[in-house]
Amino acid sequence: MSEHRKLDVLVPKAPAASVDVAPWLAFEMDLADEEATPEGAVVYNAAGVRLETSRVVDHDAGDTVYRRGAKVACETPTGVAWGIVVVASRRKLVTGTLARILRLASNGDETAEAILRAREQAVYVAARNAVREIGLSVKLVRAESSSGGERFLVYFASEEKFPFQELLVAISRATPEKVELRQVGLRDAAKVIGGVGPCGLQLCCNTFLADFAPVTIKMAKDQGLGVNPQKLSGVCGRLLCCLVYEEAFYRAQRKLVPRMGDRVTTDRGEGRVREVDVLEMRVKVTLDSGETIVTKVDELVRSQHPS
Repeated sequence: MSEHRKLDVLVPKAPAASVDVAPWLAFEMDLADEEATPEGAVVYNAAGVRLETSRVVDHDAGDTVYRRGAKVACETPTGVAWGIVVVASRRKLVTGTLARILRLASNGDETAEAILRAREQAVYVAARNAVREIGLSVKLVRAESSSGGERFLVYFASEEKFPFQELLVAISRATPEKVELRQVGLRDAAKVIGGVGPCGLQLCCNTFLADFAPVTIKMAKDQGLGVNPQKLSGVCGRLLCCLVYEEAFYRAQRKLVPRMGDRVTTDRGEGRVREVDVLEMRVKVTLDSGETIVTKVDELVRSQHPS
């Protein structure tokens, strides 16, 4: 019998203030199956945290168990940020490293956050007035504090270049804060602001999408959705990200069905394919006799490609 390697993680018995002690003192993970364990993976006590401008991201909870709904202070590349735990801490195998949860947000943290949010709003108003003053056709996304309020990042959505320096000077005249301008695309703006998509659910980019995949009108045609821009566009005005989700399935299924215009043989005679239903695996065929029938793909024989 082969020897199994086991990984033990111990949790301190002393409880942190207002936080539950882990209900487990130790656990074992069977690592006998090397293929099931990614190389370099580490077991974390991970909690899913939503920061204000990001999707839910796992954070290292250390030796503490955080319940859903807890307000926590987390480390970020721009300093400490506050977030809400939406996935309670649990054991998770992770490849790479996770940002840390520093602590539960205290009353003092909440007071400081409220002051910081008020300063962000003031910068936002100053930037909005500057845009109107200059007459720029850009969309102001948000103002965000950085490095604990030492400076503020102002995000603008525009697909074209605009006079950064002129706008920065106008904003600096209207606020005493140190301001940096960041230009983002329309999709990035929707990701930051959030909203509800045509499906009635919260935007994918604002919840779970890590990166934007290229979306083309060909994907919509492959899925038989037509080319109506109003039905294919998201709140950002760009093609729906969800068109990518089933593209691989449709691409694979289309290899199993005849193409539009192909000559095929049915049990009622020969004809030409006029419509294809990839999901139902059915085709509409116009027979040489002029009759139109609908038949299953596995009940016909492809004769030849259209000339």
